[in-house]
Amino acid sequence: MNAITYCMNVHRGEDIAAVKDALARVTIPLREAFKIEGAFPVGLRLGAQAAKMLRDPETFRNFSNFLTHNKLAVMGINGFPYDNFHDEVVKEKVYLPDWMHPDRSAYTRNLFYALSNFPIARLGDHSPSVTTVPLAYDRGQGISDAMLEELCSMALFLRKLEGFTGRRMCLALEPEPDCLLEATQQTIDFFERLWSHPSWVPSYRPYIGLCFDTCHFAVGYEDPLNALRSLVAAHIPVARIQVSAALEFNRYTTADDLRAFIDREYLHQTRRREDNADLTCFPDLTEALLPELLGASGRIHYHVPLTWEGTQRLGTTRHTLTSAFWRYVRAGGWPLEVETYAYFVYPDSLRRKTLSESLLDDMLWVRSQLKSV
Repeated sequence: MNAITYCMNVHRGEDIAAVKDALARVTIPLREAFKIEGAFPVGLRLGAQAAKMLRDPETFRNFSNFLTHNKLAVMGINGFPYDNFHDEVVKEKVYLPDWMHPDRSAYTRNLFYALSNFPIARLGDHSPSVTTVPLAYDRGQGISDAMLEELCSMALFLRKLEGFTGRRMCLALEPEPDCLLEATQQTIDFFERLWSHPSWVPSYRPYIGLCFDTCHFAVGYEDPLNALRSLVAAHIPVARIQVSAALEFNRYTTADDLRAFIDREYLHQTRRREDNADLTCFPDLTEALLPELLGASGRIHYHVPLTWEGTQRLGTTRHTLTSAFWRYVRAGGWPLEVETYAYFVYPDSLRRKTLSESLLDDMLWVRSQLKSV
């Protein structure tokens, strides 16, 4: 069966002490509760400072030994947030530095240096991966040649690193609403452009791929199964699938219902669906936006628990994760990662369980879906 874990961006990851603390408090007890045979797969989150700390041989040795001693094996690393991802206003800053800035490339290389020597989870035919921003937040700047050059350089770096270490790894771009990579066809067009770049060579193909987040595609009203099939048919490597659900509203939803999901930390891109099925796009869920949404239906980029069934007035895109989706995912063997980074800003109605309980329930739900098909 597919490797199943959760994304550690729900924890602090700015330094190694914070990462070890999260592993000890939450991940290791989850390993025991999940009752997995062998090492438990881990979706690490390492910020830029933590990644730099691991370049020190003694620091790396101690951390790697900690993983091995506790029967933890790394499935991949979340390299999306660069700095602090909790307890401050993040919003659009989560995409900075983007792939126009050399700091993004340097940070990502540090993550791959670490990943190349970590104990690795069993992933079948799939490679361990580092997830990253979908190039940049879309401010109308377009995809530049400099971005393509950076990705070609990263592919060359990963090919050389594989030669030194014997470990193949993949950089996984993560399409997200309102970014330069967002929708399926847009993503396919980008990869075709990348593959035709003068600095690209065919042997680079396995090293640059995708992290497929089901919430992100659902926000744009794309069926996750159809989107995933299309990306695979286009021969784009899918390194990892993040299993998550977005928030849905309908014509019965009240302002108070939506107000509970407004927060100062994260960006919640919002889509209102018109009667002709067109989407009106809003950059964030805000108090000023509420009158625009009342009496309409739509979806919001807000990762809600997979086990939450919603209410009459608020729903979840979990229904888009059909039996056919799970059959396809199981057959593909992709590693799966539950993502619930918004846990600490959930309204009280969604935070009646501890973080550990919520994560375990979601992971068990994912496993049950896989077993049922």
